[in-house]
Amino acid sequence: MNQFDILIEQLSQLNERARQLEDVDYITASYKGFSNDGLTLAEVKDQIIDVHHRITTLERQLDDVFDDLS
Repeated sequence: MNQFDILIEQLSQLNERARQLEDVDYITASYKGFSNDGLTLAEVKDQIIDVHHRITTLERQLDDVFDDLS
């Protein structure tokens, strides 16, 4: 597996994590006061921000790898 494929796989996993946090954990924590994993709403929000930062970083790395390939 090359660097591009590895980054794509990581990006896919992070996007799925962001979806889970936003669509399930955030709503659950808003309603019940904590997520299914026991995170508070503030902790879920912090994780959403962190995951989005990591997605942005990976997207930049993918751009760099793509530029190197072309």
